[in-house]
This record gives sequence, C-alpha cells and structure tokens, in this order.
Amino acid sequence: MDVSAYQKDINWQKVKAAGIDFAIVRALVKDSKFDTHISGAILAGLKAGAYMFTEARDYTEGAEEAKFLVSLIKDYDVKLPLVIDTEYQSNARSNGISVAARTEAIRGFCETIESLGYTPMIYASTSWLNNNLDMGKLSKYKVWVAQYYDRVTYKGRYEVWQYTSKGRVDGISGNVDMNYWYNK
Repeated sequence: MDVSAYQKDINWQKVKAAGIDFAIVRALVKDSKFDTHISGAILAGLKAGAYMFTEARDYTEGAEEAKFLVSLIKDYDVKLPLVIDTEYQSNARSNGISVAARTEAIRGFCETIESLGYTPMIYASTSWLNNNLDMGKLSKYKVWVAQYYDRVTYKGRYEVWQYTSKGRVDGISGNVDMNYWYNK
C-alpha cells in the first residue's frame, strides 16, 4: 500500500497483521505524516520506501528532487525504491513541458537516486507512461503503474500495480491506495 497525510493515524501492527507487507510513504515537500508513517511501518516489520510528486522541468531539477528525497530517508532503513510520481497536478510547474523535457527530468531523478546508492522507480498512470514520457529512454528503471481497472493495459515492463484508491485495511480508517508488487 502507499500512504500519506490523508491516512492520519495508522495502527501499523494491525496493518501488518492484516497481511500488508510493504508501504511506500509520500514525502512531497515533506508530507506532514512522513516521519510518523515511515518509522511506524519499519517498526511494524513492513518493508518501506518513499515517493514524491515531481515538478521538475529538466535533468538538473530532477536531480535536485532526488537529493531532497534522499535527505528525508537517510536516517531510515529503507528497503524499497525511492519513487518519482509523475502526473498532472493543478498549478504544477511541470505542466505543459515536452515529453523530451519530462523524460530528462525523470532521468535526472533516477540517475541521481542510483548514484546515491538507492533504487529509483517511476510512478505514473498507464496513459501518462504511454503519452507523456519516452519510456524507451527510461526502460532500465523500475515502474509502478496506476490503473484502476481489472488488469493493467500498459504494455511496458512494470513491477508494481496500483489497482485502487479505495482499499480498506484494518488499522487505517478511511480509504487507502492498494498495490500489487510482483517479484519483490
């Protein structure tokens, strides 16, 4: 599953007992629940990673976002990838940039994450992956695809499928994004 400040108080022991074995925690210019969620997930025995929305417009800005995310997780035992979430966001600086520019921004993030000793991952919807990125230039990186459907129609390689935003898990009040992780 993936969580953010929208899931306010989480009973991580109940989440673990419910069969959840991993959590990706939103960092976003430091999500207000980031430290609480990532430390709680790790203490409960879940594998943890982190993600952030990107507004990068070029390679250099993508690299800067990667360094920021690493600065947030450096004190935690993060076992899962560090993820760049690329999608349309209201008023985002990166709205309207070219496919080439966006691809370079994502490449900057991924290469920097790797150079800092972590595993990068790209999160996007099937449509976004197909139409807003040159995945041929990003094919060496892990992909987490969001598609709220009964199957994934993205034809490229992917490791994680986010299949709903309306999941229910004991230990969390309200909805939570749910994901399948293949071959972890």
